[in-house]
Amino acid sequence: MKKSIITIITVVCCLATIGCGRSDKAVSVTDAGEVVEVQQSQLEEALSAGNLKQASVMADSMSLFVDDFTPEQTVQVLTAFVSIHNDASKRRETRRDLETLRKYVDVYDIALSVNPKDTRAAFKKAMSRNPELDFDSIAKTFREKLNQYDSMQDGSLVGAKPAESDTVAKTDSSAAAPKGLPLELRPAE
Repeated sequence: MKKSIITIITVVCCLATIGCGRSDKAVSVTDAGEVVEVQQSQLEEALSAGNLKQASVMADSMSLFVDDFTPEQTVQVLTAFVSIHNDASKRRETRRDLETLRKYVDVYDIALSVNPKDTRAAFKKAMSRNPELDFDSIAKTFREKLNQYDSMQDGSLVGAKPAESDTVAKTDSSAAAPKGLPLELRPAE
């Protein structure tokens, strides 16, 4: 009797595994959209509660689906990355800041390549609510910081001492270049 129950459970588990493995593209796109929507509400909750650690996790996870973002989701993720950057700068967490800059630039570039017209409209709408959220100038500033960091690491920028910047909202767009980060921690180009 025990053997037959174990056999039945094994067969049911195998069939369930096989059934889960099968999926068509329409189902996976729907699932990705549902995942992003759930994560979006979790990101909203984390940001409104000031839980930047959870917001960072949610924004990172959502950024895997940037091709499926609505323009509003793009704005939300980019806004989260700006908040995370500001916090990392304030705490002088260079590695976390560099990772955040890279993620911001990647999401920004992909979102604009997928849906430039609607994404720019969402940027404009967000900026009308919060003038400090000029996503284009923030992306430019972040690129400059990443380039400056790369230049410091490869030795092409010798003797230049950049001014320090705590947040994106400041007018000075250069930041102190981190020193001594191992090669594997450098942001990708």
